[in-house]
Amino acid sequence: MSRYLIIFGIWMAGFSLGFMGYLAYPSLVPIITTILPFLLTLDNQIIGALIAGMASSLVTVIAVSLWAYSSKSKSF
Repeated sequence: MSRYLIIFGIWMAGFSLGFMGYLAYPSLVPIITTILPFLLTLDNQIIGALIAGMASSLVTVIAVSLWAYSSKSKSF
């Protein structure tokens, strides 16, 4: 597989998850707020978790991109 195909696949997976999440959002919010009521009060712990999630997702994308550009294609 080429590096560009792998990056495209990762991008497509992220796009698909975001697309489906956007469509599912209106029906999932009532369920999530009843199961996890602490989300309604955005305290420092929730904000910290959101920031950590965003940072780790950015690090993951950078790591996969670096891996894709640095790995060499091997023939079997």
